[in-house]
Amino acid sequence: MVRCTGRLGLKPLSVCPVFLYESADLYENGVMRSHVVLLTLAALIGLATPAHADPNPDANFLGALDKAGITYQDGPSAIAIGRRACELMDQGNSQADVIKSMTQENSGFTNDGATKFTQVSERVFCPQHTWGIVPTPPTQQWSPPIDFPLPPLPAAF
Repeated sequence: MVRCTGRLGLKPLSVCPVFLYESADLYENGVMRSHVVLLTLAALIGLATPAHADPNPDANFLGALDKAGITYQDGPSAIAIGRRACELMDQGNSQADVIKSMTQENSGFTNDGATKFTQVSERVFCPQHTWGIVPTPPTQQWSPPIDFPLPPLPAAF
């Protein structure tokens, strides 16, 4: 006979609900554990935000330039220069070097304007370089030195 008490164990119940005496112990019941795992995975997959690429980065770039107060005469040229900034960073140049290059190649840029332009380029076209992170350029694979034969050891005394 199953003895059934209330949730706090204060008084006996005349009718014993199933959940009070047939509780599932997740450590002992493998089937229940697998159900909990499957339900948790389903919930995580269902709640995950789908990742998607920016459908029009060029328009977002020009909008971000406008928002930052950077003026440009030709949109496609501004986009090309923004992509060029990312190419320079992809080649391992630091953000400071890219900004210097922007001011040298474009006489209308002040240092402040080139900094803002480069930061907008990073955010839109190459977010992997945001915060001035420069990837390390690939290094040549190490190879052992040439192995020359050693001279024979002198005879033992």
